[in-house]
Order: sequence, then C-alpha cells, then structure tokens
Amino acid sequence: MTQISFASARQRLRMLAHTRRLVGVVLPLGAGTGLVVAAALRGLGSFEPWVGRIGTSAHLTLLLPALGLFLVTLWLSLTGIGEVSLARDMDLAHRDPYDVFPFRRSLAKVAGCAMTIGFGGSTGVEGPGKWLGSALGLQFHRLVRALSRRMAPFRRLLAPSAVLVRAGAAAALAAVFRAPLSGALMAAEHDGRLDAEATIPCLFAAASGFMTFSASMGLAPLLPATRAYRAAFVEILWAVLLGLACGLVASIFLWAKGALRRILDPVPFQWRGLVAGIGLALLALPAHYLWQGFPVTQGGGLELVGHLLKGDTLAPQALAFLALKFAATALTLAGGVIGGTWLPAVTMGAAVGAAFDATLGLGQPGYMTLVGSAAFAGATHETLLVPVVFLAETTGQAALVVPALVGTGVAYLVVREAA
Repeated sequence: MTQISFASARQRLRMLAHTRRLVGVVLPLGAGTGLVVAAALRGLGSFEPWVGRIGTSAHLTLLLPALGLFLVTLWLSLTGIGEVSLARDMDLAHRDPYDVFPFRRSLAKVAGCAMTIGFGGSTGVEGPGKWLGSALGLQFHRLVRALSRRMAPFRRLLAPSAVLVRAGAAAALAAVFRAPLSGALMAAEHDGRLDAEATIPCLFAAASGFMTFSASMGLAPLLPATRAYRAAFVEILWAVLLGLACGLVASIFLWAKGALRRILDPVPFQWRGLVAGIGLALLALPAHYLWQGFPVTQGGGLELVGHLLKGDTLAPQALAFLALKFAATALTLAGGVIGGTWLPAVTMGAAVGAAFDATLGLGQPGYMTLVGSAAFAGATHETLLVPVVFLAETTGQAALVVPALVGTGVAYLVVREAA
C-alpha cells in the first residue's frame, strides 16, 4: 500500500511539473495568437467593404459570390491544396500535425477562407481562425524544439506538437468568439469527448488569447442581448419542441449538404466554385430586392442574428431567412470552398427560434431565438456542452442555460437517431 501511494504521489508531482511547463509554453502562444487574430479580423473587416465597393462600381454586386467562389476553388487548385476540410485536418493532426499544418499551406487555406467570406460565401470566421491558430501552434512547437536542442532549459518546455496545435486553435477560437471557455472546449473536444491531455493547455491558451485580443478589440460580446431574460418553466417546455424542430431541420441540412456535394462532384474542382457561386448569386436576389441588400446569405450571419434578436420579425419572414441561409450554406460547402460552419449553424438555429418567438408570443423577445441558435449548432456539430457554454459566454444570460441544455439535448438526439 505504501509503495502504491508513493508511486501515485510521484506521478501526481510529475503531472504537476509537466502542467507548469505547459503553462510556460501555452501562455505566450495564446497571447501571440490573440494578437494575430485581432490583426486578421481587422484585415477581413477592411477586405469585405473593399470587395463591395468594387462590385458596386463595376455593377457586379449580385455576381460577386459567383466570382468569389470561382476564385477560391481556382486558388486552391493553383496552390496544390485542392479539396480540404477543417474537420478532416483536425482529425489528421492527431497523427502528424507537421504533415497537416505546414505554415505556408495553412496561410493559403486562411486566404481561401477570407476570400469565401469577403465575396459573400456562407461560412464563418471561426474557420480561418482555427486554421491560423493551429498553424501558429505548430510553428511555436518548431521554435521550442529548435531552442531545446541548443539550450537545456527549453527542453523542459517541449510539449507534444498535437497539444500545441490544439492550444493555438483554442486561443484563436476564444478570440473569434470572445468566449475563452467555449474556445478551449471546442479545441480540446474530439469525437464528442474532451482530450484530457489537451484540456489544460487549451484553457490557458484560450485565456491568454482572449485577454490580448480584448485589449486590442474590446470586450463587446459576440451576441449582445438587448434585455435581461428570466427563467420560467413554460420556456423549458417550449424548448423541447424547439429542440425537436432544430433537430429535424439540422438533419435535413446535413442530408442536403451531402446530396449537393454528390451532385457537384462530377464538376472539375476548379469550376465547382463557379457553379456554387452562381447558385449563391440567385439566393442573394430576394434579400437584394425585398430587404434592401440585407446580408441574409453572406458570411456567418451575425448581422442576421442581431436583427432576429430585436423580436419584430414575423414567423414567415424568419422561415424565409432560414430557407435562404440553409440553401446558401449547404451550397457554399458543397462547392468545395472552405470556412467555418459554427456561425452559420448558429444563424439557422436563431431563425428557427425566431419563428417560435413570433408564434408563441412569450413576452421575452429573442429568448427562443437564442435557445434555437445553441440547439441547432449542437445538433449539426454533434456536441452537447459546447453550444450551451457558448451561449452563456456570448450573451451573459444565465437564464438561457437550462432551456438551451434541454433544446440542445433534444436536437442532438434527433440528429443521432436520423443518422
């Protein structure tokens, strides 16, 4: 018994020492990543208006998605990247991060994501952020490894490359979402489970990344709620029905994305973006003529979520927004271009919830809108905890946690049963 206790104590001390070493590595990694992401978002914020001005001056505003998505697939073809997905890259990184995240190739993917968003594709900024953070994590590992070969103290700081890749991703996501815990959980989670080895480094990296990003960009929440919500039992009951609706729509979305991908597969890759872009241009027509160019189909959809949170959207209009965002996101991803899928899922869920808000009239405008955003994101990404934490962090509304847990759990089960 004494020997077992001694061995256990020694193991705990080793783990503590290793954790301290990791903290010494991931804190500067997270801080640097937060600053880089802040600069990248500023650049993207300037790029989108520039593209809009070019389109307006050339009378090509409605054709920008077709041009942009064609340029993205052409760019991916010319750089030798070809078809790629962030989820597949993160899976492959568990075996050999150096093979998946070489710096120049990763920057080319980030550029492709930025072009997709800038020209009106329906993807979120978390995609380029996660690629950029992962690439920075790998470069940081390369630096520490080189220093450890020359100076003995750095040998104690050397961590597995996969851990630093995920820590870099955590810092980037924490900055993009203005939510450190959500960013850490998203990066540490794999196949629906938290990786114990990566969780602590991801938490520290996300915290430092969030702090440096906030110092540069401010502390404004990603989804600012305009009112304080209260918890009530009736909202929890309605969250069950909302979860069923989100799960059903999410199942159809996942099926439609795969079906569109199979339809477009015979098209040569460099031309696939043009085909999808023409479809996006057609989907942008209703917003252009009916809603004065309001960005329904473009980007991640945060502007649309903000509009839905005001509580003055009628149910038919919310469903129209849902249909357009649904089709635009599925078509963008099927077209071979790259980007994040979390924010578009949040937007689609918000549209489902807004239809509930308008129909039920619960006296808390935006309540079901926010619950729906968490439920849909959890269903499409097959995760339960992350969307609830994401909602709590990005809104600061504790009253939403229990309904979001219920709605997300129901939506998750519906998608799992339909798979």
